Amino acid sequence: MSLLKISDLHVSVSGTPILKGVNLEIKQGEVHALMGPNGSGKSTLAYAMAGHPSYEITKGKVEIDGTDISELDPNERARLG
Repeated sequence: MSLLKISDLHVSVSGTPILKGVNLEIKQGEVHALMGPNGSGKSTLAYAMAGHPSYEITKGKVEIDGTDISELDPNERARLG
């Protein structure tokens, strides 16, 4: 089972699409680094995963240990890890 699985994630800010179809799977024992130039979406991904109210997940899902956190409030997401 994956510790973190992001499937076809689309995120918008103020109606403007920022992330379009992000996929990522991290299994137990793996280490990953997100790298890219400024404006490539690294912070947007983190804010969307954390549930920041300005970042709307318009499609796809984020799972932690098999639990979809896409609709959870930020406090519930933080409790899951």
